[in-house]
Amino acid sequence: TDSTHLSPEALGQAREYIRDRFGSDYLPEKPNYFGSSNKSAQEAHEAIRPTDVRRTPDAVASALTPEQARLYGLIWNRFVACQMTPAEWDKTIIEFERSDRDTGAVLRANGRVLAFDGFYRVAGMPAGDEPVLPSLAERDEASPFGIDADQLFTAPPARYSEASLVKKLESEGIGRPSTYAAIVQKIQ
Repeated sequence: TDSTHLSPEALGQAREYIRDRFGSDYLPEKPNYFGSSNKSAQEAHEAIRPTDVRRTPDAVASALTPEQARLYGLIWNRFVACQMTPAEWDKTIIEFERSDRDTGAVLRANGRVLAFDGFYRVAGMPAGDEPVLPSLAERDEASPFGIDADQLFTAPPARYSEASLVKKLESEGIGRPSTYAAIVQKIQ
């Protein structure tokens, strides 16, 4: 199922687990509800989730094959993380100057610093486009372990893959999930 619907019992169980295991800082005031980005999706089924949130991946790993354990871990982590508070980031610019002599050169690093881990505590850190910088105070000394000079060029938009084409069709309201395969096949 591609549904995002969760039963009230499952939401209550997840919220209780989060409060007990991680504390109230990780629990939003109200349950998080998610709608489908696909307007024609049917919400008749509940999302795939653990039957009991207390059955953690570590607790059931001995009864599963390694592949099953990884899949269950993914399902369990996403289920619990979807009911946690968002992470908080500080947008940061760090400027480096030599301290031993004045050269006039300033190296700048743009990125973000994680202020509160929120749902990442369970889901793990994402591999995003924006670099994650260490937390530094003003006038902290640091030594570079590498400096890469890159020249950036503009590039044309990427070609559509089957997945990105289906996503574009959904966003434009063209077709329905049952017709996407036929549309992609015609285009190819």
